[in-house]
Amino acid sequence: MLKTQLSDLSFKFYFSLLATLIFVILTSLIISTDILSIFTASCGIIYAFFAGAKKLICFIFGIIYSICYIYIAYKTNLYGDVMLNLIYLPMNILGIIHWKNHQNENNFVNIRSLKFKNIIISFCIVLILTILYGFFLEKINTTFAYLNSFAVVAQIVAFYLQVKRYIQNYLLVTLANITNVLIWFLIFEHSKENIAQLLNMIIFLIIGLYYYFIWKKSYNESLYTC
Repeated sequence: MLKTQLSDLSFKFYFSLLATLIFVILTSLIISTDILSIFTASCGIIYAFFAGAKKLICFIFGIIYSICYIYIAYKTNLYGDVMLNLIYLPMNILGIIHWKNHQNENNFVNIRSLKFKNIIISFCIVLILTILYGFFLEKINTTFAYLNSFAVVAQIVAFYLQVKRYIQNYLLVTLANITNVLIWFLIFEHSKENIAQLLNMIIFLIIGLYYYFIWKKSYNESLYTC
């Protein structure tokens, strides 16, 4: 399984992944951060790259990332992120099962697109849940309660859409990543040791935008082929 998952990926893919990891690790070490943050950020980056490449091995790194990030988020009072990654753990397992059953002959997962009506419904769900969850997070003294709430809710819905192989997961992920970049920048201003997480969120934002267009192109090509 490991061999098939790592095959059929371009030199450009592996070069970009390695270059990104080296940049994050070296920058984090220079500015001084703990090893756990660097390891967690690295797992998150590997997950994002393989998810964008439509390889189900991404969920293995997703599980490791979630376990480590739960501890990091708890230390910084981002309780919304703690709850998010507790939800991510079983969803990663569901992702492995679902993607395994929807791979093509080259071991790439087949993707699809939401109808416009369902896109509107998804964004309305995110908006309503953000307000409700933000109120709850505010009551338990979460850092940046409503920003954290939106990032969490958007990522949960986006992750569900990703497990279900919908292109639009990257639209929600991008909005969530913009919010997370803001949150971790504000945290970084007070605690320089969180540089790895800030860089991680910036890279997630870039990767999300890039793979949205890759998935969209792939989906359009599949329609043309059909």
